Amino acid sequence: MKYKVFGKTKIKISEVGLGFWQIGSTSWKGDISKAKEIVKQALDSGINFFDTAEVYGNGKSEMSLGNAIKELNAIDSTFVATKVGGFRPTEYFIEKGIKRSIKNLGFKPHLLQLHWPPPIWIPLCSTIRGLEKMVDKGYVDFIGVSNFSGKLLNEAIHCTSKHEIISNQIEYNLAYRVPEIDIFPLAKKENVEIIAYSPLAKGALAGALNPNSLAQKSDKKFNIIKNDNELISTLNSISQKRGYTWSQISLKWLINNNTLPIPGTRNKNRVIEYANSSEIELDKEELSLLNSVTNKYVNMWGNKYGNLNSIRYVPCILQYIGIKIAGGA
Repeated sequence: MKYKVFGKTKIKISEVGLGFWQIGSTSWKGDISKAKEIVKQALDSGINFFDTAEVYGNGKSEMSLGNAIKELNAIDSTFVATKVGGFRPTEYFIEKGIKRSIKNLGFKPHLLQLHWPPPIWIPLCSTIRGLEKMVDKGYVDFIGVSNFSGKLLNEAIHCTSKHEIISNQIEYNLAYRVPEIDIFPLAKKENVEIIAYSPLAKGALAGALNPNSLAQKSDKKFNIIKNDNELISTLNSISQKRGYTWSQISLKWLINNNTLPIPGTRNKNRVIEYANSSEIELDKEELSLLNSVTNKYVNMWGNKYGNLNSIRYVPCILQYIGIKIAGGA
């Protein structure tokens, strides 16, 4: 495993992280019993960055990750990021959220992210300054955002008064390249780390083209990839030539684009496979070919990052109740 400095911090993290959405999530039929073996394999493979959120399984993801890390005595050797929902738009509600997350994890996380922007009628700066207060109060070391467009990220950066936004966690993969237009230029200028969730398009870019979960069945990108013969042919060609898996090729492409991919899995052998993507090499011709065959995905989804944007028109209490009734995300 290769390591890099995480954004504006001086902390070294693995080039590949591990997302814990699939463990404990209702959308993935999560199995928390596998958490410890997944985390152990990740640590053995050199992965030290783990991401979770309060809404994943209504806290089950945080609890299973925290228990695994504690049982493996790995608190001091890991970097844990969590997220509070965009239904927590003020300091008071953000504090309630991070206290719950700390209770679930059993220790203080390093990074607190706002999972999605607050409702449009709430001033963004009041929310961002609420996040800053969590650092002042000692709950976390750093703050970041998630699912922020370039415009909102710029606004959030200018809202801060004491603690900088160090990361923006967004969807980014070979089949969803909108962030390259909307977010990357600003992130590079401000040295904001881009954390790439759904780096394998919910398994499609790992070769799992038959959907077997709600998360896969409801994802347009998943369904487009399985019918993209040009992309499939390219991945197969590089795979046969190099001996790499689809997932390793897809993750290495993300690493080369200066992002931190956080694939998720319930299979410890997949963890090894994902971790090894840090060590493989793709030459300029292969990278150019991948860029060429997926260039259509730069503009296919529009020129502005809009994930979870519609939820901004829903009152916070209704967001919260809806997620609770659904059993979490």
